[in-house]
Amino acid sequence: MGRVPLPRRFRLFTALIASALLALLVTGTASAIQPGGITDEARKMNDLFWIVTIAGLVVFVLVAAALVYALFRYRRTNDELPPQFHGGGAIEMAMVGVPVLIVIGLFTISMITLVEIDDPAEDDALTIEVTGFQFSWQFAYDLSDLGTNTDPNAEGTIAVIGTPANDPVLYMPVDEPVEFKLISNDVIHSFYVRDFLYKLDLIPGRENKFTVTARELGDFQAQCAELCGTDHALMRFVVRVVERDEFDAWVADEAARQLGEGARVSTSGTQGD
Repeated sequence: MGRVPLPRRFRLFTALIASALLALLVTGTASAIQPGGITDEARKMNDLFWIVTIAGLVVFVLVAAALVYALFRYRRTNDELPPQFHGGGAIEMAMVGVPVLIVIGLFTISMITLVEIDDPAEDDALTIEVTGFQFSWQFAYDLSDLGTNTDPNAEGTIAVIGTPANDPVLYMPVDEPVEFKLISNDVIHSFYVRDFLYKLDLIPGRENKFTVTARELGDFQAQCAELCGTDHALMRFVVRVVERDEFDAWVADEAARQLGEGARVSTSGTQGD
């Protein structure tokens, strides 16, 4: 007695459901491991991530559903050879045209995002010079280049220097553009803040730059993401995003401690006279 074939609609429906469930599983896993980011630039990258992921999942569901359907629909039931045909212009054009259009679309969106992220820093952006060394970090702030409330007549630089046993803290104000200038004194390091969704290398003899605008307050863990020696794992630091008033107060305190009580910092009322 031969097998009773499953209804065609049931087979197609089953294929679509199975593919969709697998796609949802992949999406849930990606959502669990992909942070949303705390900067404008990170959120743009996060949006791009989901556009590419969802586009890939849609293609996956359609291709997997077609494959599962074909396995059921055209499975072998007897020794008779099915009808044979050669070529299919419409199918072949779709197989070439649709992927090309998808690639062009994703390329265009990616380039737009890349240009927006790599825009040069604004003139009033706070600049922090980050120096990587074996095996910690130095964060230097030029008192005449502190972004909002900067006193153009201020002189001097304050620096936060870490050690492998003492993670340094990088202070930055919220809702303001901050430019990072990255340099290395010895080997290649990598400045990586998970919640920035961004990583950029520090290369000896070369200065790399990038700019972010943080939108959330708090402490965010960061580290070197380039194997740079035996104590590479100890190259950690903390990014502390604070309100502008708190940032100005911290700069004034550090300037007084490092440069003397008469240090002139900014016009915000926190500087020494």
